[in-house]
Amino acid sequence: MEFNRTGALPPAGRDLLSGGALLLDLDGTLLDIAARPDAVSVPPSMVTDLGILSAKLNGALGIITGRRLDDVDALLTPLRLPIAAEHGGVLRPFPNEPAWALPRPHLPHGWMQTARVFTGQHPGLLLEAKTGGFVIHYRQAPEQAGACLNLMRGLVAGDPEFEILRASMAWELRPRGVHKGIGLRALMDVPPFAGRKPWFIGDDVTDEDAIEAAEALGGRGFRMAEHFGAPATLRAWLGALHGA
Repeated sequence: MEFNRTGALPPAGRDLLSGGALLLDLDGTLLDIAARPDAVSVPPSMVTDLGILSAKLNGALGIITGRRLDDVDALLTPLRLPIAAEHGGVLRPFPNEPAWALPRPHLPHGWMQTARVFTGQHPGLLLEAKTGGFVIHYRQAPEQAGACLNLMRGLVAGDPEFEILRASMAWELRPRGVHKGIGLRALMDVPPFAGRKPWFIGDDVTDEDAIEAAEALGGRGFRMAEHFGAPATLRAWLGALHGA
């Protein structure tokens, strides 16, 4: 299959299918960005393709995302995959076994309520709660980007255990040192990923740690803007791997 992109696309899939592991971001990579995280559209054909590719890779296909684990399972149902959720803070390497969380500081008392009150006072803002932090989305109120950042800066000031991360039309407050590179390495440490070369594909600044980790482990990291452009192109490439 030919793709009209200026960037160098990954090869047809022989390298991946013979000794590789495929690790994918979700929003902006597999799925088109929506106005709200709960409004994304999941093509049924994509779920089918992921299931087929997972079988071809003997299970070495996983999701590395900032989303909560339960949200990912709901989006991909009935498929269950190995997942590093919340930027690697929550891990489920084995689809049919319980997940666990990395050791990390508890969110200080009152921070979530402060964020909830703030977003409630500003129409268009959306608060996404996570087990280790939260995200404030301002896609529907871009003029509030600075105010959201100032709120988070006030919370983390003087607290070295938390940091603020820029995301796609959002700011995320999370425990320092938790990132997608940790999630990728954790998955690559266990079967069926262990001993394979990781291929990671992501679209955002939050994916850079996983790209770096994949390359450090002898694999490859791909940025959507350079290699695919749109999630639809990536989904078509994944479908084309069926015949590789």
